[in-house]
Order: sequence, then C-alpha cells, then structure tokens
Amino acid sequence: MRKTIVLLLCLLAALPASAQGLRTRVEWGVLGGVNVPDYSTSDDCGSIKNKLGWQLGILTAVKMGIMAIEPQILYVRQGLRIRTADGESLNLRSNSIDVPVLASLRLLHPLRIYTGPVFTVMNDCKRKSGGDLLDFGRIRPTVSYTIGVGAVLVRRLLVDLRYNGQFRSKHDVVLPDGRQLDKLRTYNVAISVGYIF
Repeated sequence: MRKTIVLLLCLLAALPASAQGLRTRVEWGVLGGVNVPDYSTSDDCGSIKNKLGWQLGILTAVKMGIMAIEPQILYVRQGLRIRTADGESLNLRSNSIDVPVLASLRLLHPLRIYTGPVFTVMNDCKRKSGGDLLDFGRIRPTVSYTIGVGAVLVRRLLVDLRYNGQFRSKHDVVLPDGRQLDKLRTYNVAISVGYIF
C-alpha cells in the first residue's frame, strides 16, 4: 500500500513538469456539505448506528489544461451510537482535519473526475454524557483515499459527490468505557456544494 501512495504522489509531482507549455490557472473557493458514514467492526460490541455528519472547508486548484491538482483543507464531523450487548448506549463523535490532495481530470466540461490521498492530520473523539462532551482520546494521523465526481454549474457553483475509504482499519480503538475494539473500519459518502471565486 505504501508503494501505491508513493507512486501516486510521484505522479502528482510530475504533472506540473509535464505541463510546462500549458497555461496554468489557480482557483480557490469554499466547500460544505453532509457525509453519510459507515462505521463497522468485526468485534462483538453490540449494534452500531451511524449518524449523519458534515464537513466544511476551503479548496484550491492549480489547473493545467485538462488536469488539475486540488489540495483542500476540510473540517469533518462524524458520529455513531454503539448499543452494547448489556443495553448500554455510547454516543461518540469524531472531529478531524482532513487534507485531500486530489488529481482531477476535466475533460468534459462542466464535469470533473478526481482521486487522491487524504491525510487526516488531527482526529479527536468525544463522548456525549448527559449534556457534556467528554474527550476520550485521539487517533494518530492516517492516510486514506477518495474518489469522486463534481460539476461546476453557472460557472461558479460546484456540486460534489465523493466516496472516502480507508487503506486499513484503525486498530486497538479504546472506547470510553474501557472496552477495546480490535478493528474499526470507516467509510463515508460525502455530498457537498461549493463556490469558486
């Protein structure tokens, strides 16, 4: 998997060199929307109910002909409820800062197709207890991936659909009650609307 990530990053780095003769243009904008997470585990921890999440952030793009490199910074919130076998309910919330670095193909205007790695540089987890949110841990930085499609309407309005997945499960996740999940997998589908300045 590391070889795949290194190869993708090398290809992204080579694109500007291969496009020296092309006219480049820089775009930037804002992006926000909802995500539908899918948390799952092979452990016998009871039932997991996923909650609707959201994301908000800024996007940039360096366009070189029909290709573009699109680094972004997104604040992402997701949640889930775990109902244990003994009937206890744990409401958990995850807040993260994600940095997708996308390569996009813009061959058919107004469509764009993109893929790339997503670097999660911060991820903290909170538990809702009564009216309080209690911090119970941080998950170390991870690398995941995204694939998606977008369309720019009326020259400035971006509508975006993405599938975000993991290269590997999170291991040894400790829940606030001390229970440990051997593996926790997270995928999500995100639908966003943005404005390009």
